[in-house]
Amino acid sequence: MSMKIKVISYYLAILIFLSSQFSFAQKQTDSIYIITEDEITKVTDGDTFRFKTLTKSTRLLFIDTEETFKGKDSEEKIQQITDRWLEYYYEQKQEKKSEYPIKLESPFGMQTTEWAKEFFKDVSSVRIEKDDTLRGEDMFGRYLVHLIAEKNGKYVNYAVECVRQGYSPYFNKYGNSGRFHKEFVEAQEYAKANRLGIWNPSSKCYPDYDERIKWWDERAEELNYFYANYANDLNVINLLNGDAQQRLKNAVGNVVTVFGNIGEVNTDRYPYLLRNSISKEVSLDILIDEKDADVFNTLDVKRMESNYFYCTGRIEERDGRYKMNITNKEQVRFR
Repeated sequence: MSMKIKVISYYLAILIFLSSQFSFAQKQTDSIYIITEDEITKVTDGDTFRFKTLTKSTRLLFIDTEETFKGKDSEEKIQQITDRWLEYYYEQKQEKKSEYPIKLESPFGMQTTEWAKEFFKDVSSVRIEKDDTLRGEDMFGRYLVHLIAEKNGKYVNYAVECVRQGYSPYFNKYGNSGRFHKEFVEAQEYAKANRLGIWNPSSKCYPDYDERIKWWDERAEELNYFYANYANDLNVINLLNGDAQQRLKNAVGNVVTVFGNIGEVNTDRYPYLLRNSISKEVSLDILIDEKDADVFNTLDVKRMESNYFYCTGRIEERDGRYKMNITNKEQVRFR
């Protein structure tokens, strides 16, 4: 064997070895996302399921199917709103005084529930997985999950298929999928091109998906910017991540920047309260005293509710809640 062939053989062996190691590592990495395998015992609606052994509730990631009425009279209620669906939808939106698209029971929500039941009819068990290691649970303590089902000898991500068939948009309001972003985008493009489900003008579904997606994409872009610029910054705390509570605890007494969005506003009495909920029991409360009332009037509170913002101040802990006082409008900023 010539020296040249020996060298080539040597490097081929190294490449084969590295490739095998990469595959093994990839399998090992994948395992960190797996929560458990379980059996679905009930399909409540298109994105809500009950399981045989899993004790915690779940919230399916990256889909947001339409709501459906529950109970014995659900079909009767759907019939009552079907013929005047668009009129009914806008009446409800006006009643809620919402500037943003709303969620409510719809005729298409019932169709989606029936499709989900059919999808899982022949599935004996599902693999319940996380999308990343940063946000395993939501503020209600529910697992944030993907459901991976074996269908016709292939493993299928239920949420991706739900988007592909037009039963949900790609719901990236809380950020893009770290594992399946490309698949979700392609699935949504397929559903749109083929006018499936919510993309079919004749469907009795929410009429404002373009508006929803524009809003969600803006929020997802803000998260992309955060991770690109502050992911490793120890002085910036992402209130969406699973480590937020521990990081706030470690930061008590220090000046830091937090990244989040408001879930509750209370201006009935002083101090005014802008609450960023982390869980049912834990929150970061931004407080504005009466002497700083003018500062409150300079804040774009609606934008702080609908999108993400940065707030800098000293972290305090009182009555089991984390607090930050705002005395200067410069403490709050957007990208």
